Parts: sequence; structure tokens; C-alpha cells
Amino acid sequence: MPLRPSNREIKVITHMGEDNALGPDDFKDVGEKVFARMLAKGWIEKTAVEGKYKATMKGLIIHEGEIIYAGRLRS
Repeated sequence: MPLRPSNREIKVITHMGEDNALGPDDFKDVGEKVFARMLAKGWIEKTAVEGKYKATMKGLIIHEGEIIYAGRLRS
């Protein structure tokens, strides 16, 4: 599996940050498949709430590296 996140994966990780628990129902253009891929890569983990996920440290590190590498650093 490629380590470079897709645009939808970047969107999900950006909105999750370190604190938010989100799921596919929180996005109108991101579905279960994106969350399943991210879960398989270890970038997110399931929470106690059904259908909600939290970002892992691995996901946050890959996300930050991609934003800096691709020139998408947001201030």
C-alpha cells in the first residue's frame, strides 16, 4: 500500500487532528472505503462509539509529512 495519502485521506486526517473522533457520516464525499483503507494502513483506529474513528500517531506523522512535502503547509 502506498504511504502517500490521497486527497480524501488528507481531508479526513486534517479534520480529525489529535482530538476529534469522526466517521464516514461526518463527510459528504468520503465513504467507508476510505476509512477502511486508512484503518488497514494504521492511520486511524476505532473508538468505543460505533462508526467513529480517531487518528493514530502514525497517521498524524504521515499527514504532516505529506503536507510539508507537497507544499501544502497551512498556517
